[in-house]
Amino acid sequence: MRAWMCHGANQAEMVGKLAQAGIVKSPINKAALLAVDRGNYVRGNREYAYEDSPAPIGYGQTISAPHMHAHCLEDVLPPLLSASKEHPDKPLSILDVGCGSGYLTAVFGRMVEPKATRKLPPDSASILNEGKVYGIDVVPELVEMSEANIRKEDADLFDSGTVKVMVKDGWKGYPEGSPFNVIHVGAAAATFPKNLLKQLAPGGVMIIPVGPDGGIQYLYQVDRIGDKGEVVGVRGSSKEFVEDDYQVQKMLGVRYVPLVQGRG
Repeated sequence: MRAWMCHGANQAEMVGKLAQAGIVKSPINKAALLAVDRGNYVRGNREYAYEDSPAPIGYGQTISAPHMHAHCLEDVLPPLLSASKEHPDKPLSILDVGCGSGYLTAVFGRMVEPKATRKLPPDSASILNEGKVYGIDVVPELVEMSEANIRKEDADLFDSGTVKVMVKDGWKGYPEGSPFNVIHVGAAAATFPKNLLKQLAPGGVMIIPVGPDGGIQYLYQVDRIGDKGEVVGVRGSSKEFVEDDYQVQKMLGVRYVPLVQGRG
């Protein structure tokens, strides 16, 4: 079974097909996906929520296809595991840029929610540190939608302080929560946003589509391998951007809506 063919009649069937296709591999990611019903985050007829395709959510934005979210989760899990192993008492920090309807923000939240509430076998539930997830979007109405959607069945993520959604310019990120172990960008940037890159923690990873609106775009994985340049949120770090701090890998051709810049 290939990507774009992992349709299901419900969340469990869709996730099962993603696992059958070898897209979802980790039990951590599978459990997080099973815990967040995509039907709560897609506008219109709920039966279409489990199709493996992007869907419009209004305001010129879309929710990505399930297989794209699954690929992303597998890509960001290794640095989260490494950070948890190296610093077992340090909370993880994840930034979801362009949170849209709130779906992936909530899935990230299930990955790092309090260990006592995780729906995983005991040997897996304690592997990842607890942490915080910040979902940001430049469109206020989408942030309101994210909050409303998360409150349908995932409100405990707000109650535990695991998830926070805010109106912010994705190009500028969220310095107050930096540095981040993971930054996911859900819309295509015309160029790599340096302000965001500087908010990556050493050892962290960014998943970002880059390319012009309507033109050729690629999904990239950016690993932060050094700290010679600025690490936003770390006292005493350089204020410069150092390109050698980052290792960039082109992964696949994609088509995303543009990452909108805030005014002013």
